[in-house]
Amino acid sequence: MDTNWLADFLVLSNRGNFSQAADERNITQSAFSRRIKALETWLGTELFDRSSYPVTLTPEGQIFHATAQNVLRELELNRVEFQRRNSGTTPDIRLAASTSLALSFVPEWLQQIKGACGAFSVSLDTYDFYEMIELLGDRKMDLVVLYSKPEVPAFFEHQAFESIKLGEDTMHLCTALDAKGQPAFDVDNPPRSGLEYIGYGQTGYFSKVEDLLFSTMTAQDPEFVCTSQSGTCEFMKRLAVMDQKMIWLPACSAYEGVKSGQFALAGNGRYDTNLDIWVYRNRETTSALVETIWAHLKTDPCTSHLERFQLSPS
Repeated sequence: MDTNWLADFLVLSNRGNFSQAADERNITQSAFSRRIKALETWLGTELFDRSSYPVTLTPEGQIFHATAQNVLRELELNRVEFQRRNSGTTPDIRLAASTSLALSFVPEWLQQIKGACGAFSVSLDTYDFYEMIELLGDRKMDLVVLYSKPEVPAFFEHQAFESIKLGEDTMHLCTALDAKGQPAFDVDNPPRSGLEYIGYGQTGYFSKVEDLLFSTMTAQDPEFVCTSQSGTCEFMKRLAVMDQKMIWLPACSAYEGVKSGQFALAGNGRYDTNLDIWVYRNRETTSALVETIWAHLKTDPCTSHLERFQLSPS
């Protein structure tokens, strides 16, 4: 079996669309379809219900989903570990963070920590929410930085971890701009077809935040229509710009797009929601450096740069 099949399977399970999944995997749709079929033949069962749109996982596909995630994660962890051993270098800190935080919040956060605690090397990886929690529980990560929201429980064993709230962010409803540089959608004057948006894949934490937002809407609110899904925030941003759709983005992730004119904030904050940023560690850590960093973060979360990402409707 080709391990690429597993990655293909996970992308399609998030996207629900063969064409878009093939684009994300950078292969033709016909080649992508053949690889999915080859995986199903190898397993001896159908993984996707192709009679629905978007395509959905069959019961067998739902069972296999966790297996595929675990296999790829273990392979990647082994690859990284072997490379470190062969290069003779081992990072002082193993850190995992959601993609949006890793690209925006974490770099300057680490810089501030190093200024207070001294220089150290770091390995930074991104996985989905629950994979990172599992890695932390297995002590394969020293620190994990994640978004969280009290109204959206994460369902993991909090007693196994210590946590520090680092700061707050806002998840904004954004709209891409059209060819004339105007917002593609006006929440106050929605088209009859509804407000089209790019949604978060159902295996991710942000999909539950979206569910919470929709649960608070009433019959007076406009209809939102999901046209595509993905668990990768940065890919979703690109797709929203290309297809001129709406998207919910944390301010840390939306900031550059809004300032560069790719996105505009929508709805005057009516459909925004607050998020917390937390750092977690395993209670059984034995790293003196982690202890030093943790003690400092308790008094100074090193988040002075968060103010820079604040956005308000123009």
